[in-house]
Amino acid sequence: MSHKVRKESILVKMYVIVLFFCGIEIWFSFIQPAHNQKIYTNAALNRKIESVLVENGIVKNDILSQYIRERNKKTTAGNEFYKIIKLKSGKAARTFEKSFRSVVRSMKVGLSRTDNADGSVAYKFYSSDKNYFNVTFMSPKKSSKG
Repeated sequence: MSHKVRKESILVKMYVIVLFFCGIEIWFSFIQPAHNQKIYTNAALNRKIESVLVENGIVKNDILSQYIRERNKKTTAGNEFYKIIKLKSGKAARTFEKSFRSVVRSMKVGLSRTDNADGSVAYKFYSSDKNYFNVTFMSPKKSSKG
């Protein structure tokens, strides 16, 4: 009888272990696609914004600063991209807006515009839980003083 109880006990333990690993596999199958989608969105959005900037005549010398900020929150983790661009005289930040709106429609993300007191204009590309990209345009007068 003791031998039968041990055999059943071992089978129960093996069954629990198999269920545990199945649970882990199911958990990863739901979490990983969402994470991969955010990585894809970051890369695709970065590529499209760079294209808009290049198409509108922005060159390497016009970029005053660019950096990536890593964010780690309880709900999400990822990178936010930042660019500060000096506009050439005669160019306005609004000239980029139509192209930016086209990008956000195709990527299904949000876009906000902020007119700052120093004359700069900032565009933020975001989703409900993450900021993806921030582009700030400095007017030619303000950026040459700094």
